[in-house]
Amino acid sequence: MEKTNPLRKNVNRLTVAAIQMKAAPYQVQENLQKGEWLIEQAAQKGARIVALPELFNTGYCYDERNFKVGEDLSGPTARWLRNTAKRWRLYLAGGMIERDRKHFYNTLVLASPQGRLVSYRKRWLPLQEKCYFTKGNYPVLVDTPVGRIGIGICADMLDQKTWERFRNRASLLIISSAWPDFTTGGFLFSNTPVNFQISRMPHLLPKRLSASLGAPVIYANLCGPFDSPLPLLYPYHVNSRFVGGSAVYERGGIEAASLKDEEGVAAADVTVQPLQTREKYRVERGVRAMARLD
Repeated sequence: MEKTNPLRKNVNRLTVAAIQMKAAPYQVQENLQKGEWLIEQAAQKGARIVALPELFNTGYCYDERNFKVGEDLSGPTARWLRNTAKRWRLYLAGGMIERDRKHFYNTLVLASPQGRLVSYRKRWLPLQEKCYFTKGNYPVLVDTPVGRIGIGICADMLDQKTWERFRNRASLLIISSAWPDFTTGGFLFSNTPVNFQISRMPHLLPKRLSASLGAPVIYANLCGPFDSPLPLLYPYHVNSRFVGGSAVYERGGIEAASLKDEEGVAAADVTVQPLQTREKYRVERGVRAMARLD
């Protein structure tokens, strides 16, 4: 984004943070205020790159209201991300529902300390998300003074080929997520072994990405209740929870900071210079298949 580095003299080492929060469904102003409070905590810890969860501003829900709360990239949430990044002089990533003419996207926006924006539209959409969102067209690798940042959203972690394209190119990976517990609360096939596997992925895949690609990972997930209808499967209704597990992984898959299921900030120093690795990134075939259905 910028040609000069406003962050620190040693660009190979810096503090980053993952924010974990409960997002009240469709209460945008309330969620932005909570995000502001948590970002201030991250900034006080010295974080220069901060990630918020997927759809942190609206909450994650399968509901027709998604079409009412979508914003374009000049709307209030994007302006808030831009202004907040400028205020705290950091890079700030956050997820929102983006409206572009007749299409809606599950989008992650990255704002620079100068308030410039880069956006990424989620490419791997589970079945229910297809009822609301259009698939994004391409992966995003952002050039910054601290290195290239690769961006993904939640189930994008299941796309092995995309992450392999970042090998030896990404200095840091940011993943925003809204990953539920698929073993409780009304999900189909909830008692099957594969759904137990899927529910464990937030604790496994960010670590695997870091280990296989040799780059640090900021993983920011929602926590708290997940209460939603299931489109296409009426009258099924989900009353579950988001699994949390937000963390910062140092390159090589070393856990540097983590949270369980509470709201808070996971902050740690990482090295933003990728290691040369040969380990292939892998996701269990059954998990990839079921994530498309459930």
